[in-house]
Amino acid sequence: MNSFNRAPHTKARRSISSRELKFFEEHIDGPTFTNGAAATAPMQRLVERDLPYHQSSNSLRIRHQSSKRNTSGLRFFHWYIEDWFHVLLRLRTVVSILMFVTIWTLFLLFFAGVYVLVDRKDPEIDCGLGKVPNPIHFSGAFAFSLETTTTVGYGIPNGGNAFFENCPRQDVDFNLLLYLVTMISHVFHLIRSLQVAIYFQMLISMFFNAFLLSFMFARLARSEARAAQVLFANKAIINREVLENGITRYLFSARIYDADSRYPIVEAHARFYAVKHRSMHAEDSKDMRFPIKMEAMRICKPNDDYGALLYTSIPITCTHHIDIYSPILPPTLRKLGPENGRVMCDSGFVLDSCGLDLRENDSYVGSRDSIRCAVCGETYSTIANLIQHIRYNQLTEKYSDIPVSGSHQELDVGLIFGDTTKVLKPIDKSNNNASSSNNESAAIDIDKPTPPWYEEYKKYLSEANVEILVVMEAIDPITSGTFQAIQSYTVDDIEFDKEFAPCVLTDTTEDVSKQKNMWWKIFRRAFVGRTAVGRAIKIDLDTFHETVNVGEGCS
Repeated sequence: MNSFNRAPHTKARRSISSRELKFFEEHIDGPTFTNGAAATAPMQRLVERDLPYHQSSNSLRIRHQSSKRNTSGLRFFHWYIEDWFHVLLRLRTVVSILMFVTIWTLFLLFFAGVYVLVDRKDPEIDCGLGKVPNPIHFSGAFAFSLETTTTVGYGIPNGGNAFFENCPRQDVDFNLLLYLVTMISHVFHLIRSLQVAIYFQMLISMFFNAFLLSFMFARLARSEARAAQVLFANKAIINREVLENGITRYLFSARIYDADSRYPIVEAHARFYAVKHRSMHAEDSKDMRFPIKMEAMRICKPNDDYGALLYTSIPITCTHHIDIYSPILPPTLRKLGPENGRVMCDSGFVLDSCGLDLRENDSYVGSRDSIRCAVCGETYSTIANLIQHIRYNQLTEKYSDIPVSGSHQELDVGLIFGDTTKVLKPIDKSNNNASSSNNESAAIDIDKPTPPWYEEYKKYLSEANVEILVVMEAIDPITSGTFQAIQSYTVDDIEFDKEFAPCVLTDTTEDVSKQKNMWWKIFRRAFVGRTAVGRAIKIDLDTFHETVNVGEGCS
């Protein structure tokens, strides 16, 4: 059994092999692992909805684990030390303020002790801090330290000399630095201890004030707080749509709205991810290693080829097509092939995705070929084009007396692409009418929509413990900073065969007389700024979370 790789310092524990994982995906009815862990387990979200109005705090519930040998010293936290500034920025504002006030107070206390020691070095000399022969007390030294740091200028203790010329001297040897700066040794040949202490205190205070100013600005102006105004609908929806060409597809949709709609955000775009927790949260799977990953879900509306750009000042719906490349498609339905199961994946007519995140919609509009002819290898975008290719070649090969073996005449269109209860017989040269009637019946069969598969989706999303993360990224126009808003959806948060309820109403509550009043316009311009006067529409935030039957809501 091929186990997943583990760190060399960790203990050998139970892992799930790729064969077991494939077995689980192919048998979603209730497989069991060798250690007895059930296929289903309680759902634990990566993103918890811990804010009012069904929103999340945009943080993932992930923590680290390592062996004890690797946690010695600072090796375990080296990435925090390397990026200490952003680590401090992540602290709450109240905690940051208390931390810096504590550091600043300890800084004052330290230099207060330095001044006491300097003044007590020679009590018979009037240094300007305390009276001879009584050195300065700690309380007076603390006040002097505070005055020096804040540069308030209350005066020198006991009315002493502001230049501290009578303080005890301390000779310093600069002979080692003569080869660098000869003249500096003459200037600093005599250095007074108190002046040195004041110099270093003011130097450190200058850097501390600069750092504190930049830190508080970065903390208060952080753009991630802007995500609190981005709202996600409480429920997501999965519904079925039948296109005009007869193709049936299933769509996953989520609704997003920016509550601060009067000041639109810039370059807003959305991304979907699927996380399959499977049975990792079961009690018996505590020591198991699971190959959990975030699988990207391509967005078809708005088109993610153009960045999936959004304009969220009005509620907007983002849609993902659940095709054969979608990570939330049940494995049993994936085998049925593209276009909602018109041709099996193992039939030889379906091109391999080679691990790429593709979309069937690109094939529907002719942007990419996903179907191939098993006889000649010609590729096509849709099955309808492939069927026309096969039928045309069957006619040309028939009248060109090409042998049936190894040609398009061997392909049974009705059996491969149509209703299996009406099998299309191989082309018979002696009965042209029968073959044409069979071809007509096959064309009707392939355009017949299949019954809805909602129960299969519910079953797979529940048993695989699928969590869908909806991520919206945008730029705040005021601070020009990028932020993310994240929402989590599980099977309990998804409604099937529904649509989002309309939530936009016309706004007639504005007083027309105020709009024509000049003083009202001046007052509004002075306190509100250059914003639109009057109102046009309003958003019903209660209806924003509601869903209705198909055909009654936002299509």
